[in-house]
Amino acid sequence: MSNSLIKAISLLAAAAIGAALLNAATVDSPDAVVASFNQAITERDMDAAMAHFVPGGVQFNLRPSHGGLETGPLTAELEARWRMIGPVLFSATSSYSRTPKVIDAHVDGDVATVWVQTSTKTVLSSSGEASTENFSELYLLFKTEQGWRIAGVVDNRQPDDIGIGSAQPAG
Repeated sequence: MSNSLIKAISLLAAAAIGAALLNAATVDSPDAVVASFNQAITERDMDAAMAHFVPGGVQFNLRPSHGGLETGPLTAELEARWRMIGPVLFSATSSYSRTPKVIDAHVDGDVATVWVQTSTKTVLSSSGEASTENFSELYLLFKTEQGWRIAGVVDNRQPDDIGIGSAQPAG
């Protein structure tokens, strides 16, 4: 074989290995975990969404989720909160999508933060009414043996009326 052919094969092999390593790092990056969590909620796959949480993760509640309710405790268990919200949200909407846009991500050892501007699009089941909301979220992630997992979330989302009255009996 000629030297130029060997060099070309070596460069291609190095590029392929580098691309594979870059892809592996990207798939398990904190911002990829945040995107995957939000995609799972959009797809109404609660088990896939919950797989992104560390046990005992925390949701910070700066205000009530719905108008007319009082603000509860500052923190709630993250998975329990989403397991409560998911069925209400999914039964009250025919479509709900979450699109996070990463504003900033920072990794320091086994801790990371990801700031996102999240846009939601909601279509109510009862009326077909569509709405969009934009708000910021801050995700705190820990690196575990299974990869990056969400340990805490806080947002500046304002109260809404999704699901209010949807569980009321007809009559």
